[in-house]
Amino acid sequence: MSSEPTATSSLPASRGTRRILGLEWPAHVTPAERKSLIAGGLGWMLDAMDVMLYSMVLAALVVALGMSKKEAGFLNSLTLFASALGGLFFGWVADRIGRTRALMASILVYSLASFACGLSQSIEQLAVFRFVLGLGMGGEWTTGAALIAEVWPAEHRGKALGLMQSAWAIGEMIAACVTLLVLPNFGWRAVFFVGVLPALVVLWIRRGVPESEIWLKRAGRNTVSLRLLWRKDIRGKGLLATAMNACGMFGYW
Repeated sequence: MSSEPTATSSLPASRGTRRILGLEWPAHVTPAERKSLIAGGLGWMLDAMDVMLYSMVLAALVVALGMSKKEAGFLNSLTLFASALGGLFFGWVADRIGRTRALMASILVYSLASFACGLSQSIEQLAVFRFVLGLGMGGEWTTGAALIAEVWPAEHRGKALGLMQSAWAIGEMIAACVTLLVLPNFGWRAVFFVGVLPALVVLWIRRGVPESEIWLKRAGRNTVSLRLLWRKDIRGKGLLATAMNACGMFGYW
């Protein structure tokens, strides 16, 4: 008894397995899609590094600046509060100057703010710089996610955004490694100074990452109202996503 070969069985074993598991999509990623993912992922990864440096050197900061536990916790909460404001602000900026330029601006903000943390002479100064860093933190996620969502096709958009989000964990590991190498030899200020290095990513984004075609087609036409967010078919999903994200952040922090 003979049988006709199936489409999957006619493929090489490794390719057939990838097809069954749905792992063939990376081979079809365009250069623009790949660059947008690298830009958003790198920005988010290094954002995590800069944000987590504070926690890594907290014991040294408490001694150097005479911080209480309440003050130390407040500064961390201040950064997170600022990230919410940064997300709103840089979302507005991205709609006006483009996704890539807003992404570059957010990376510069959190990188320079991290460097400034190393110059802090008081708790008040550190609080200001951590607040500014939080603005860049929230802005990077907003602009990076918007760029990826507009460049990637709908069928692979979730995968790309998932990869971007996973970069946060890598950034935390980098922060731990930086602290392990720098803190014992150069002190806590030098740890924060390392946080300025992500600014170098901006040079590559400026030269190598194309702007979203969706934004370019809409550029100069500010005809979309904020009332669109409260449209019946969007409102429920938007509120649900916001609530889920808020609960997730609450549990994480």
